[in-house]
Amino acid sequence: MTIHTVKQGDTIGSIAATYNVPSTRLEIDNNLSPNQSLNIGRAIMITYPKQTYIVQSGDTLGSIAEFFGVTIKQLLRNNPSLSERDTFSLNPGEELILSYDNKAKQIKVNGFANSFINIDILKRTLPFLTYITIINYRVAADGSIIDINDTQIIQMSKAYGVAPIMFISSLDEHGIGNYAVTHNIFNNLELQNKLIDYSLSLLKSKGFYGLFLGFQKILPEDLQQYVNFVTNITKRLNLEGYEVFVSLIPDTFGHKPGIPDENNSLSVNGQIANYVTLITYQWTTAFISQYAETTVSFIKEYLDFVITQIPPEKIFIGLERIAYDWELPYVEGETLGRLITNSGAIDLASQLNAEIQFDVETQTPYFYYNSLAGVQNFVWFKDARTVDAILNLVIEYNLSGIAVWNIMYYYIVTWVVINTQYDIESVLTDSLNEIIE
Repeated sequence: MTIHTVKQGDTIGSIAATYNVPSTRLEIDNNLSPNQSLNIGRAIMITYPKQTYIVQSGDTLGSIAEFFGVTIKQLLRNNPSLSERDTFSLNPGEELILSYDNKAKQIKVNGFANSFINIDILKRTLPFLTYITIINYRVAADGSIIDINDTQIIQMSKAYGVAPIMFISSLDEHGIGNYAVTHNIFNNLELQNKLIDYSLSLLKSKGFYGLFLGFQKILPEDLQQYVNFVTNITKRLNLEGYEVFVSLIPDTFGHKPGIPDENNSLSVNGQIANYVTLITYQWTTAFISQYAETTVSFIKEYLDFVITQIPPEKIFIGLERIAYDWELPYVEGETLGRLITNSGAIDLASQLNAEIQFDVETQTPYFYYNSLAGVQNFVWFKDARTVDAILNLVIEYNLSGIAVWNIMYYYIVTWVVINTQYDIESVLTDSLNEIIE
């Protein structure tokens, strides 16, 4: 895969000619319309299929997969438009991508989703996942867990060979944690055991593969108690055959760039849990300082410390896919950004004919525009260059994979960058043959 940055005068046709690829391939991979004008500074992905096949009358996904020695899931990854069809039907004469070249490494991909995810989006996204972490099983102060309706997601995920993970936290619907809840549970062994019993009951009854501990608001004086809780719950769940994932949120563990970390709770958590995820949760609003924690420069700095404490093969890097629009002048702690999707940011730049700029240090694109009210705005988002840079860290540090926050909307850029360069690992066997045939 190559990433081209649009220059003055570039068109879809001229870029296709430069890289000797069909214009239709550029349009599919970058979600472009034919003859669409391109903003200066926009990132365009150029992909190179290794092997393709022209569908013949009577072909099915199953017969093609068997003949060429690939899986149905690989065909769905390589040809995402197939997942948009109700019956995965094939059209004689259409070209299918069988494989891509230059697969650098096998990685695991975890995607976070709310229980109310659009089923069509879920269907398009599942082929790219190893795990799907379903949020949010909310923990109450008495150690009980508020159940959610996610039966359909769990069943679909397993059919695709994607392992469903149960996400528990004290976060509310706005992404705000509760110190009172975590303090109460982590300092009371009886409540901890009650919470573990609730977790095990749900894991078993719903058919989950494992548990993700997403606690965010933890008092500094409670970090050792949290370590004890992670130890307790991991031992119990591992004995029952379940894996435990722990989020390592920089702010929760007191990590500040350039300042030595003095407590060892992060290290102990990482040693105990099966996997850890370096992540900063992004919700409907954010300050620039919060968004900065999702950039490549911050992640790399945090990772440089974490790998001295935790085996790299246990680590997932969080890939936050949320963009924000801030009004200027910006005041830290006062000016909250308005959430938009990354594709929404690109569409906005296109509508306004705004030039997209790129910050090399953070590996993030951005642009400015003036609203109808005459107020200048600043938009910071993520594109193929950002995703590629984060994935490069997985290879550089020999990590387990990435954790995509979140998959509630379909952003093709993420999946094209991953799928064209990496083999996505599965931990469950799928039953796609039964569904498609």
